Amino acid sequence: MILLRSLTDWWGPKRLRSLFDLGFAVYGLLTVLLVAVFITTGLTPLAFAKSFSVLLFIIGSALAADGVLGLRTRIDKTYGRLRLERGALALAAAKLVAGTVAILLLGLGLRL
Repeated sequence: MILLRSLTDWWGPKRLRSLFDLGFAVYGLLTVLLVAVFITTGLTPLAFAKSFSVLLFIIGSALAADGVLGLRTRIDKTYGRLRLERGALALAAAKLVAGTVAILLLGLGLRL
């Protein structure tokens, strides 16, 4: 989780925005841009697949980082819902596994 405000404005975990939320927003914008570039230019399907796999790094690293931080703090906030203790640990572990899979898919996509 990262802070949207400085540490002097700390009002508790409800002010936190998860890395997953921010990473997913960046991932969505870049995916739309990549599809637009693919449609309007002569980008080959192989180059599109490689570019898309690089975008997986954004979401994979955000998932992995948010998962590790969730495991350490036992706090998770995804899609505006705050989870503590067991629920946060379960979701953090799932995020860590999904992030690892996304980063492995990045390696597979770059080998194309």
